[in-house]
Amino acid sequence: MAFFPLPNTSMASGFCIVHNFPPNNWEPVKISKKTIWAIYSDGEKWITKELDTIEIGESKKYFYNDICNAFDKENHPLILLQFRNSSLPKNLDTLPTHEYAYNKVPEWRATVGFTLNSCETSYQGEVNPFPSKASLLTFHPFIQYKNIKNYFLFINIENSPVFREEKIEIYESTTKKFIDKVNVYSNRCNLIEIDDYNFKADELPVFICRKMAGIPFGLGICKDKKMLSLEHTHPPASFVVHGERFKVQSEIKYNWFNTLKSK
Repeated sequence: MAFFPLPNTSMASGFCIVHNFPPNNWEPVKISKKTIWAIYSDGEKWITKELDTIEIGESKKYFYNDICNAFDKENHPLILLQFRNSSLPKNLDTLPTHEYAYNKVPEWRATVGFTLNSCETSYQGEVNPFPSKASLLTFHPFIQYKNIKNYFLFINIENSPVFREEKIEIYESTTKKFIDKVNVYSNRCNLIEIDDYNFKADELPVFICRKMAGIPFGLGICKDKKMLSLEHTHPPASFVVHGERFKVQSEIKYNWFNTLKSK
């Protein structure tokens, strides 16, 4: 329940539907209306804005441009929605903690997605701040062909409001061939167009970021703008059933990071 992301891109507009009810029927939850706050970074401070209240059992939909329509098309800081009972200062040096005790399995989630013309695509998700000393390894099987434009979407938030710059490296997994390096930023919804790399149907791209973690997505937009698709991968630890899953993840990352070398 920490934060519900409200992303945006230059290609499709973001939305977020928040739900004031738990994701299970056994969790003891305080039955009360909650205040919804929007939190976003200007690169130096977290800026807060009280939106409205939501009753227990109610859902509300928010569009990125309705809250933050002053940003230019090249700068898309991530807006975070949060349930609160208490108020927040107008400016913060670090993200506020949440105020509710809850069971994290399953997570308390929102409906997060994008809209373009009459199309809409979404997933069920939430986001917590990533450590500043973290990394990304993801394989990207979501490339579609024919009449589709393909994008790699990378969402990151950190406790600091600074827009920290790092690089994502792109490889082909079978040949280990280096393809490109692209700048990405913290506290932002980063969009990378990948059709120019001409990956074939039997090739599997790998995206790694050695000094920043985030949530990776495949965003597909039909060229006639009549279809959107959104898919995301899970970190390697998600596929470990027994043992110390994060040690396994560290070993997988260590092996791939040492195998894949950029120019």
